[in-house]
Amino acid sequence: MTMRVWLAILAGALLTAAFTMAALAAPQDASAIDVRTLGAVGDGKADDTAVFERAIARGRQTGQAVRVPRGRYRITRTLELKAQELVGADHAAWVADEDTLPTILPDVPNGPAIRLLGGGSVHGIYFFQDWKGGQPSERPAIIQLAGVGTRVSEVKIQNAWDGISADGKSNVGRALIRDCFLVDIHNVGVRILGTWDVSWISRVEVWSPASQRFLARGVGFLVGKNDMLLMSDCFVFSADRGYKFVESVPGSDIRGVMWGSMTNCSADFCGIGIEVDGGHTLSLAGGTYWTHHSGILIHGKGAQVRMSGLEMKSNSGPCIDIQGGSMVAAAGCQLRREMAKFISPALRINGGETVAISGCVISSTSTAIEVAEGLKGVVLSGNAARENVPEPKEEPNVAP
Repeated sequence: MTMRVWLAILAGALLTAAFTMAALAAPQDASAIDVRTLGAVGDGKADDTAVFERAIARGRQTGQAVRVPRGRYRITRTLELKAQELVGADHAAWVADEDTLPTILPDVPNGPAIRLLGGGSVHGIYFFQDWKGGQPSERPAIIQLAGVGTRVSEVKIQNAWDGISADGKSNVGRALIRDCFLVDIHNVGVRILGTWDVSWISRVEVWSPASQRFLARGVGFLVGKNDMLLMSDCFVFSADRGYKFVESVPGSDIRGVMWGSMTNCSADFCGIGIEVDGGHTLSLAGGTYWTHHSGILIHGKGAQVRMSGLEMKSNSGPCIDIQGGSMVAAAGCQLRREMAKFISPALRINGGETVAISGCVISSTSTAIEVAEGLKGVVLSGNAARENVPEPKEEPNVAP
């Protein structure tokens, strides 16, 4: 091979490497529409709604994403996204207490801040609801899902009445909600229904210790009719209901039962960890539920609930409370009812057509297991039960 050929090969390799390095170094949002470039002020006082609307309209025509840089943007009308992206920070700490994301301050009493139509997406933005000295009151969710294939990711929502919600009348199948931090919500963290195809909720935390209403009446995840919903690694703190499954969601046209699963989800300091009301088909695997009353309450007709490997600790009520349902099974779970001033079993079965509890470790400061007389379809096998267990000493758990 001649020197000229070697030089040509070397030159080609260097040119390829140069193009590759340039592509890697180029900013991902080089073609995005920057709201600051179009005139957004971002000082938290000026109304930037018109600029956002102009950027979204342009992006809809050109296919470009809309970029929101660091700042505080006041919005007074609902922003609608269809087959386009509203993007803030790419890799910021969305779970941080500090201000790490661009902030949108919604001031839209009669509508959501963001409405995601088919293919709409929002990523890397912090939404803070300012009640301006007044008491929180009912209003639409910060982010509303109203079409197929929407996505909400690495978003933080704070002080809202409702965080993220399906509109209750549209098919919102293939929705993806992941890596979100919902702080000090007052009513419902995530309301999901109307998914006529598989949808996913993953690594979403609803953490509301500052809202007294949320502990008294709030719901972390309110789930209605869904064709298939897969939830994983979610967490709720200080809600009346951590996860609530219903056939009818108030204010929604869509009604029916849910089919899906929850994997490694948890709830702490909630009234009831999971409530299943109606004929839902639900598989639960892993997770921890420490609650004031019951870990899981199953009632209504037709429910089919399978539980495996759950760790439950309740104060006043049963860890598993079965009042109804078609088929309920629990295997390999740990149930602890630990407060001595309350008298309640760790496992209570007052209903259900077929119930099978096997391989569980069950303990209570009073009766461990209670089964109503006359129930014929109950099978208890291979469980280790302890009754009248002393209340354990409370261990300090204070963050540094």
